[in-house]
Amino acid sequence: MVKGSKDYGASLLQNNPAREMLLEKMRSKLATTPPPALEQALRRRVSRRTSLFSWGWKAGLALVFVAANYLLISHKDVIISRIGLESVPALPKPEKKMDVDEQALYWTYALYDIRKFRQHFGVQGYYAINSKDARKQLEALLPQVGPATLGMISAYGPIVAFKSVQPSQDVRVEK
Repeated sequence: MVKGSKDYGASLLQNNPAREMLLEKMRSKLATTPPPALEQALRRRVSRRTSLFSWGWKAGLALVFVAANYLLISHKDVIISRIGLESVPALPKPEKKMDVDEQALYWTYALYDIRKFRQHFGVQGYYAINSKDARKQLEALLPQVGPATLGMISAYGPIVAFKSVQPSQDVRVEK
């Protein structure tokens, strides 16, 4: 043996009965089945470790669900008019025999003033109005509309169908 080393024999626990009891107690714990409370705690720990990524998926799915509901609710008129459900019919096109001013008023009232639309054109019931299509129809008619009708239409907002024409710099205006 090395000089100065303390050899206690074959076992370090030989002289300490308290450690022997502790070792025996630990051996008995290992040899028996764990109590139900310990099993539940272990299951909880394992489930927490394995579910770290699942909360992210749950939050993502919830966010997708909320976004889909928002889009469906905010664009329900367009969706319903494109599907063509019988319960909510699409707005009928104006009659061909109407003049341009009446057609422009038809689309204006359909977009901005449903009460006047029903009074002026005698349309009854509820219709899904595709606002994008109605604006396109109105903008196509605006260059042909008379000034009196333009005045009535402009009461509902600025008319943006006309572009202002600037004289070019090459053209000289003589006095």
